[in-house]
Amino acid sequence: MDAMIERGMVQLRKMPYFQIIQTKSKYALVDTTLTVIGAAFEVVSRMSPEMQAEITDWNEGRKCGVGVLPNGPFITLQKKGEQIIYLGKGKQEADVTFLFKNLDSAVMLFTAQMSAHQAAAECRILIDGVNSYAMELNRALSIVETYLFPGIILNMIFKRPPKMTAKQQITRGRILAALMPNLVKQIVRSTFKG
Repeated sequence: MDAMIERGMVQLRKMPYFQIIQTKSKYALVDTTLTVIGAAFEVVSRMSPEMQAEITDWNEGRKCGVGVLPNGPFITLQKKGEQIIYLGKGKQEADVTFLFKNLDSAVMLFTAQMSAHQAAAECRILIDGVNSYAMELNRALSIVETYLFPGIILNMIFKRPPKMTAKQQITRGRILAALMPNLVKQIVRSTFKG
């Protein structure tokens, strides 16, 4: 069975334009995932007491970015008031930015093939900006992931997956229910922006 799959993959790789299709597919996957994460930051920062406690000490207007070198995709987030706002796609000047070295590194992280800790240990992620801000952004990202992903994925991406109380499970349900309308709002806003 494995030999048959391998032969099929060899034939697939021989197809014309396979590399272009593969690269565009990876880009679309990472772009979509970053959009969901950006929208999730807004919702989680509005509803989660843990996130609100985490960002309380962040300076007003702090911008954080996540993106892939050399040509994106990129997203930017900003603290406004007591929550984080998703500013949209595209590289903007930020106080701290997490940059994946390439699409393959981003795909491995966003498909839970690798944890953020392992990606950092293997130098697949670069930090551009203030290091203490990067640690704070990483903790905030961990909170977002905790509310977004089911337990089976959390077991793969965290060394010690967080245990959620009944109150946190209720908050998770509220966050997931609010995520889709916020995501649609972000997509419509980015579509009609230009």
